[in-house]
Amino acid sequence: MVVAVIADIVASREAPDRDVLQREIESAALAIEEARPRAVQRWWPTVADEFQAVYGTVEDALVATLYLQLALPEGVACRFGLGLGDIKPVESMLADAIQDGPGWWAAREAVERAEALERGRLPGTRSRFVVHETQSAEARAQEAVVNAYLVLRDQVVADMSPRARRVAFESWRGQQQKDIAAREGITQAAVSQSINKPLVRALRLGATELGEAGGRPKG
Repeated sequence: MVVAVIADIVASREAPDRDVLQREIESAALAIEEARPRAVQRWWPTVADEFQAVYGTVEDALVATLYLQLALPEGVACRFGLGLGDIKPVESMLADAIQDGPGWWAAREAVERAEALERGRLPGTRSRFVVHETQSAEARAQEAVVNAYLVLRDQVVADMSPRARRVAFESWRGQQQKDIAAREGITQAAVSQSINKPLVRALRLGATELGEAGGRPKG
């Protein structure tokens, strides 16, 4: 049992340069693995406008998708579908590394649910979590709790400016405030003020506690 994650690029057809968009998202995916290498299967691009990854715990998947939201460049967004369930390889004579199974089915459903909420009354929604029906009652009980966290988390991130997201991510990955300030063209005091806002600190605390709950080091 793992967490399959699908990242669906929002409005990819409207991108002025699809190649640049692809490179930017791939760079962000590499950055989060450098900052917090947790994936069982690291992010890889699939057909059209999707990326996929596999995580060993719900907590790791939650932290990774938060980091990727923060790491994406300005004007780029993804919807995330997190699916808890088994995955299995599918034999193929024409391709390598094909996978299927309840984890991926649940992740696909989660992406669709996120899009439905986004197009409804919660435009800041970017993520949903689905536990496949084949999982235990205890596992399925996580679904509502995790989604309650996600809907609030996504709104906090949506309300952050692109600079605030960049500053938070770079700080969390261990960059010095003075280096972030120089790169952003702002003062070190402005960096400190940005990362110490209550909602940003709450996001950070949540990510740290999720990491600890998943049996991982702080980060």
